[in-house]
Amino acid sequence: MTTQLKGMTWDHPRGLDSVVNSNDLLQERCGISVNWDARSLLAFGDQHISEFYEDYDLMIIDHPHIPDAVHAKAVIAFEDVATKEQLELLERTSVGQSHASYKYQGKHWALAIDTAAQVSAYRPDKADSSPVFWSDVIDLARTGKLLWPHKPVDAFSTFATLMAQKGAPLTATKTFIDQKVALEVLEFMLELSALVPDFCATSNPIDIAERLSGGEDYSHGICMYGYSNYSHTGFRQHRLVYEDVPSFDGQASGSQLGGAGVAISSKSKNVEAAATAAILLSLPEIQATTYGAAGGQPGNLVAWKNGSLNDLTLNFFRNTLRTLERAWVRPRVLGWPDVQYQSSLVIHNALTSRKVSASVVSEIASMYERYVKE
Repeated sequence: MTTQLKGMTWDHPRGLDSVVNSNDLLQERCGISVNWDARSLLAFGDQHISEFYEDYDLMIIDHPHIPDAVHAKAVIAFEDVATKEQLELLERTSVGQSHASYKYQGKHWALAIDTAAQVSAYRPDKADSSPVFWSDVIDLARTGKLLWPHKPVDAFSTFATLMAQKGAPLTATKTFIDQKVALEVLEFMLELSALVPDFCATSNPIDIAERLSGGEDYSHGICMYGYSNYSHTGFRQHRLVYEDVPSFDGQASGSQLGGAGVAISSKSKNVEAAATAAILLSLPEIQATTYGAAGGQPGNLVAWKNGSLNDLTLNFFRNTLRTLERAWVRPRVLGWPDVQYQSSLVIHNALTSRKVSASVVSEIASMYERYVKE
């Protein structure tokens, strides 16, 4: 007899097709089937878990939401439902800090089913490689062939990446940002924003991947969260090659870590089955097969090194692994989603109004003290 669970993921083939395609294997291995709903990418980044957890057994969530979910008593710690050996295995086979990013107050509240960071992409019929240094990015932007997604949340992501690359990452303290470095970063972002098409200011990484893979006007995209789907044959008209994020020193460090974790709702009526499903979905047996083959972006390192998945995706995983392993992780503190959201509006407004100043930086600096609740 099949145990039926209800899950919430996010509405893109990377988030939805991957788990739906894994249902048969999940049912075969443990007699569990999950009926998945999907919310928008915007809701995935901004919506509080407390708003929907009561209706689901499993939820695919973003790691900065973990503290809010824990304080709302919306999720169950995996230390309470998984063995020590299972969690140690997932830690050993994590892509960079993906597994650790779901740890808060000494416990893991989700498992890294998916991982991503800001990387670069290009059309292999139009170019041979992605820019390595930020100076190369500026030169390429001047040719009119470069796209950079910087709607508010993505502008914040680039800001955070650049701060980390300059040795001044955002911190979980009242200081929050180094204001001198932040001004330099915003001035650089302003320069770049003036060199890319206006639609980039209202675009996210998916929008840019769609333009690159479906049109003929542009060859490159930078600071795009990776989407391996666009490297699959037949997903769109043209395939994309993904490579490391640009950096000032060529080391591809500091990219803001993204991805998604599978969490168990505290309102699940079958916690044991939900835990079994979540753990299996996070292991190579599914991650490197049905999950990755359907356009999923595994959180498990075994899958990232899998030859078949790399053959399917123009070496998406091998090409970007260095960026993932050197990525910067956002603080897990209560109120961070609000810090990120409010900061993103200020950064985006500064870019679109073309007004970067010390007062803008001061406003961003105030966000931590205004919104963090611990």
